[in-house]
Amino acid sequence: MELTVSSKNEENRYKGKIKRRGGFSISFPKHSYNLDLKEDVSICNLPRDDDWILNANFIDKTFLRHVLSYELFSDMGANNISPKCQFVEVELNQEYNGLYVLMEKLDRSTLRINKSDSLAFIFKEPHLFRKTYEGVVPQKPKNFHQQTYPKFKKSDRANQLDKIRAFILRSSDKDFQQQFPKVFDMQNIIDWHLLLLVSNNNDGILKNFYLYKSDKQTPVRIAPWDYDHSFGRDGDNELNMDERQLKIERSILFNRLLAQEWYKALLKKRWLELNDREILSVAGLKRRVITMSQSISGAVAKNTKLWPNDAEIYYDANDFAQEIEIMLSYLDLRHKRLEDYFSEL
Repeated sequence: MELTVSSKNEENRYKGKIKRRGGFSISFPKHSYNLDLKEDVSICNLPRDDDWILNANFIDKTFLRHVLSYELFSDMGANNISPKCQFVEVELNQEYNGLYVLMEKLDRSTLRINKSDSLAFIFKEPHLFRKTYEGVVPQKPKNFHQQTYPKFKKSDRANQLDKIRAFILRSSDKDFQQQFPKVFDMQNIIDWHLLLLVSNNNDGILKNFYLYKSDKQTPVRIAPWDYDHSFGRDGDNELNMDERQLKIERSILFNRLLAQEWYKALLKKRWLELNDREILSVAGLKRRVITMSQSISGAVAKNTKLWPNDAEIYYDANDFAQEIEIMLSYLDLRHKRLEDYFSEL
């Protein structure tokens, strides 16, 4: 494969491999792709890397939900890592294939893993926070928690997750409070919690995240992943304008944390702080949506000619403008809900 990246000022060519990607989404008519280049390169001013994702965003007519969620999480705190993204238009074999989101792949380089550290790890959507493992069918039976670094065959790090699970379930309240900041990055977990609350992403509670440890000195952190079912659209693409609420206590982590008064106080304090900084305020959220949508409106129009809004997978034939209005209306409803929630917390 030869990848050509063109902008107003220059054109660059890179060698590598391209492969279709996705779980359920691989059945959609517009495909997403993994790019595996032969060298580390910076594409569209993103950090240098050799692994990239071209996300088709077929299910999300706004093209914004991934990008908005990742940007919010990164802006909340300096230690919050999420995929950096750019909107790009793609030609495949010299034929226009639509608007895509070019995304970093979450791996050892993007998650800043110290490869010489024996305690460093990455798990993609581990089952760690489920109340029971009964009925869980792992993608790879021997790699139950979906370890992606180090290679599972080289070094199985599941025992580290077993220790974390035992800490969540069995530690005394006193030990839980004292040891929590040593096990988990407190600010990172609180920001993840708030992202879930704001986005109303039920899928993101038990999956749709990476869990990683950079080195032995750094506590465990979360990086969000796969947020197209959020901000007014539910897991099967139905509208969810705040009717179906998060069942966040399904997670043993959040269930334990929300039983602690000290944690609830920290969560509320952070909510107020991020509202004051205009990151999670309704005005700040709406401003991001409007700015992003205006920047891609022309490309969306071209994309829609190739991939119409009334495809069978959709529940309705809403166009781009209508979908943006759904997001803006959702933000009004959701923010009011959260204001009430935190006033009573």
